[in-house]
Amino acid sequence: MNALTARCSPARSRAMAQLAEAAAKLGCDVPDDPGVTELADQLAHVAGHLPDDLVARAEAVAALKAAVEHLRAAARLGGLLPAVTIHHLHLALRYERSARHDLDRPAVPAH
Repeated sequence: MNALTARCSPARSRAMAQLAEAAAKLGCDVPDDPGVTELADQLAHVAGHLPDDLVARAEAVAALKAAVEHLRAAARLGGLLPAVTIHHLHLALRYERSARHDLDRPAVPAH
């Protein structure tokens, strides 16, 4: 393990733990110590199965798909560019939080 990888390892671990926790909050069955690809697959599944009657469904789906794309980019990089991988993990977290915010919006009352 080179010095940069060693320095980036704690940040990657934190980001992965936060992403696993976020996926669990969205109803995913997250295994212990999931991989980046597993989390991407689970978030993609959530994005494809959101109820049609959600107020901000389109925004949530778009944010989840963006998170999935960043997770897939991180998976492709693997350990080659640790700082770039962490950047993609942080962007995935940002988009997942945006999706969760969209999903937490109160429904518009029916008249």
